[in-house]
Amino acid sequence: MESWVSQVLATFNIEQTGPVSEPRIRFWSVLLTIPTDHGKLWFKENNPGQFQEASIVAALAEIAPENVVTPLAIEPTRGWLISPDHGATLATLASRDYALWARVVTDFAELQQQTVQHGQRLTDAGLASLDPGIAGNFVSNQLLLHAGLPQEHPLHLNGEQADSIYASVPAIESAAAQLNAVGVPLSLEHNDLHPNNAFIPGSSTDPLRFFDFGDSYWAHPFSSLYVPLGVMKENWETGYDDARIRRVISAYLERWTGYAPLPELRKALEPALQLGRLNRYASWLRLLIHADDESMRTYGPHALQYLQTIADPVL
Repeated sequence: MESWVSQVLATFNIEQTGPVSEPRIRFWSVLLTIPTDHGKLWFKENNPGQFQEASIVAALAEIAPENVVTPLAIEPTRGWLISPDHGATLATLASRDYALWARVVTDFAELQQQTVQHGQRLTDAGLASLDPGIAGNFVSNQLLLHAGLPQEHPLHLNGEQADSIYASVPAIESAAAQLNAVGVPLSLEHNDLHPNNAFIPGSSTDPLRFFDFGDSYWAHPFSSLYVPLGVMKENWETGYDDARIRRVISAYLERWTGYAPLPELRKALEPALQLGRLNRYASWLRLLIHADDESMRTYGPHALQYLQTIADPVL
């Protein structure tokens, strides 16, 4: 890693001015900061299950350069990125104002709409597809995996648990049919959208720059609201009927009225959020394949929880 970083810095005539620090090391990724004479740089190494983030971000930087953090360099075969620092994230504002969340989701909707026509390019870069149309089959196949694991494995499902999830497959297929009927196209689904994954813009007219696309999928765009709505509900200690949350939802959906009237878009939200659970499960699973025993014990049940509640109402 050190050799590659040195080569990148030399290529851009950048000089390292101090020791590398380690602000975060997790089983899903390692983040390092590199002080240089051109400011702080971020190095990220992904879990092998998310090596594709490097190529995805590079493709997004060409599609929507004003809306994402453009990496200085990538090493896609190892999941490495070096990116410039853009200052503080929106999370540092510690705001409980719904307007901040509305800005996050509406700016991300703009990015999603820019990517609608670039599905093939992004999938070629490694962005996996979770088309709602295959969700039922996907769940059925995953049950075979989990039921076949040893009983002591953290990802094991017993017969009763597997049968319960299998009974929800018709509801999953119904959700997919509802989404298809509305006609909003598939797009970039961030799958971990929150204020700590967007930088504070340089001016009031600049768009937000998003990053951390390791969990992302090519899926129904409305599923990207699953994480934000859950975080708002938890942080504000409220319910989804809170007027602030409803305003954030409306602000996001209004960006999609070119595809369907707002009442139709509202009908699509609940099924999209239910399938958002499936996206969360899938991203955890591809990480856990490469997890050590301790991480598997810690996060395996967390991943299964998404699968076991996939057909439960969200809102």
